Amino acid sequence: MARASRFDHAAVARAAKAQRGLWQLAGVYPASTGAKSTVLRIPRAQRMPAYAPPGTFEAYSFLHEDGGTAVWVRYVAGAPAVEPRPTSMTYRVCDRGSGTEYVGVRVVTVTVGPECPRCGGPRGDAVPFRFHEDGDWYVVDKWSNACGHVDSYASVLAEYRKLVAELEEAEQRDAARAVGAGPADAGEYTEAVTLLNAAAAEIRGLHAKQAAQFLDMRGHGEAARRVQEELAHRSGRMSARQAAVFLAELAAARAACTECEHGRINYLGHDGEFVSLRCTTCRKETVPVA
Repeated sequence: MARASRFDHAAVARAAKAQRGLWQLAGVYPASTGAKSTVLRIPRAQRMPAYAPPGTFEAYSFLHEDGGTAVWVRYVAGAPAVEPRPTSMTYRVCDRGSGTEYVGVRVVTVTVGPECPRCGGPRGDAVPFRFHEDGDWYVVDKWSNACGHVDSYASVLAEYRKLVAELEEAEQRDAARAVGAGPADAGEYTEAVTLLNAAAAEIRGLHAKQAAQFLDMRGHGEAARRVQEELAHRSGRMSARQAAVFLAELAAARAACTECEHGRINYLGHDGEFVSLRCTTCRKETVPVA
């Protein structure tokens, strides 16, 4: 358990300046309130002259395995600009199953938090690693955390699956609340949005691809195609609940759009030719004006 102590912030600031852009552990606070207060004061150099002038340092806090809350600091002044702190990290990892018997290997791409789960330090960047097993070649990622703690593939997989489960539960709660609130005011997509919310509340982890098929089978082909378009735009990362929100937002955008005429943007080009383009805001299925 972390104990109250004085931290040498002057030494931390010197170390951070010597390694600009790299995160340094400032200390582990016994209480989260003290850590959060420090994180707020460091960027402003408020009552902390070691981090002056204001705006030259960044800080964040994270739960530490010792039971306290760690504060991490980095120096960001100067050029070129320091890369922003990532919101997540994506790795390719080995999944060998959870049983005791050998079942082979498969490669799974996971997105997890950017911090070491033991101390909150920044996770390392992915480096491709190629290996041979049972007659096949595989490519996964390896990385080194600056704090020295090692992430096992099994622990990263468990972290990823927990995050996915939490997101799915949150999606279901949102969908259930939407169903309980009654039909959504989504203009022409009101019925489609109501169907998607009901399906998402009933089926955990319902994906937008399945949602589009669901809509198409129930006579909402145009809504299904709009969801498929947006799904491709988001590189396949979209849930049924997110599809419902997208359709509601699209309906609102269509109602407010003043850039087109019935889904087409018509104008004369510089060469005098008539041009008719599909409006990217409305996304309506239309034919060009002759």
